[in-house]
Amino acid sequence: MKPPILALIGLLLLPAGLAGCATGAPPAPRVVTEADGGPVALARGQTLEVRLGSNAGTGYGWRLDREAAPLVLSGGSSQDVAAAPGLPGGRLTTVYTYQGAGRGRTDLAFTFKRPWEPDSPGDRKVVFQVRVR
Repeated sequence: MKPPILALIGLLLLPAGLAGCATGAPPAPRVVTEADGGPVALARGQTLEVRLGSNAGTGYGWRLDREAAPLVLSGGSSQDVAAAPGLPGGRLTTVYTYQGAGRGRTDLAFTFKRPWEPDSPGDRKVVFQVRVR
């Protein structure tokens, strides 16, 4: 008589155990800066923040040269965040945000320059080779 009761208890507890596995915390966001240029590994669903610094009053800024493949990274939003709001010409960070969408590899390429100047070989560049697993 005991084995059927144990089997029944096991069947009743199985959904609760599986639900606990499905609600695991998402991976922490991966934050990279210019110094981290190169390979970047992400999990599907993980957020990638690319933080690139500049000074607002110089005319220089970061330009996205190579957008990510949308099947690998989704989102692609950007915003400028001032280090000290209300300080004209102060330190500024441009934050590009993506989400790991599917397995694969893609590149994100950025150039630091004034938008009205022509491209030159000496331009400051950073490339992130993103792999989503």
